[in-house]
Amino acid sequence: MKIVLRASGLLKRFGKILAVDGLSFEVQKGEVFGILGPNGAGKSTTLAMITGLVRPDEGTIELFGCELEQNFKRAVRNLGVLLENPGFYSHLSAFDNLCLFGRVKKSSPAEIHRILEIVGIKAYSKKKVRTFSQGMRKRLGLANALIGWPKLLILDEPTSGLDPRGTKIILNLIKSLAAEKKISVVIASNLLFDIEAICDRALLIDKGRAIFCRSVSELLKQSDNSYVLRVEPIKKAELMIKSLGTVRSVECTGEGYLRLVLSGLSPAELNRKLVEQGFDVFELNPVKKTLQELFLQFKF
Repeated sequence: MKIVLRASGLLKRFGKILAVDGLSFEVQKGEVFGILGPNGAGKSTTLAMITGLVRPDEGTIELFGCELEQNFKRAVRNLGVLLENPGFYSHLSAFDNLCLFGRVKKSSPAEIHRILEIVGIKAYSKKKVRTFSQGMRKRLGLANALIGWPKLLILDEPTSGLDPRGTKIILNLIKSLAAEKKISVVIASNLLFDIEAICDRALLIDKGRAIFCRSVSELLKQSDNSYVLRVEPIKKAELMIKSLGTVRSVECTGEGYLRLVLSGLSPAELNRKLVEQGFDVFELNPVKKTLQELFLQFKF
């Protein structure tokens, strides 16, 4: 698959503070790539280097095969950017703001109207930006990033400060842009739900260093053989399972379920043993870890 962004050995210091320390990653065409980490991990600095707002002390950045520092204008030609708090002229309408910013990319009024329609605020195109809610400003910021129909979107905390409904709207917009418009997206966030909801892969960083970089589906795969079991009679089943010697742990959740970690025994084998001994098995399901649980496994 084609690589649209390649960061190699990025390092950035601000005085005595090492904000980014040898960071390397790649983003593939059409994927939604999440950069995840606690506050101060180096996420925004990384995005600032990708967009050319900050120059790395060491390392290189390539956009669509073009080295950023050597040929900046060509490298950022297909780049759209949404900063955490996008700035607009509050006394102008949404449409006039986008027309003003769109002059750089020679965008037509028809294109501006189409973009406003895509982000769901075309009906408010003539409204002054000072009347906009935080959620509408975020959508306008996303519209601004879409001017010129970029092939790569860089989004810094796109849902910060939004209520659950506003968050869902923005995330759905980003997901649909990637799926329907084939736009690659890099999203930085410390909100685990954002990454889990829309990202194909996640890069976890702390103190400017990469902790892991894997597909979100792989991260969420069951890795410790944990299962929840609904069985009757539950107390006798718990004693029987403990006696098997092939179960790492068994505990009653207090909600009529047993949570257990298998070791050397498949769920099918456990189910068969329970049935053979006269127990009624109603459910035996794997426990899917959330990204939140995985995140908390790391010490920051």
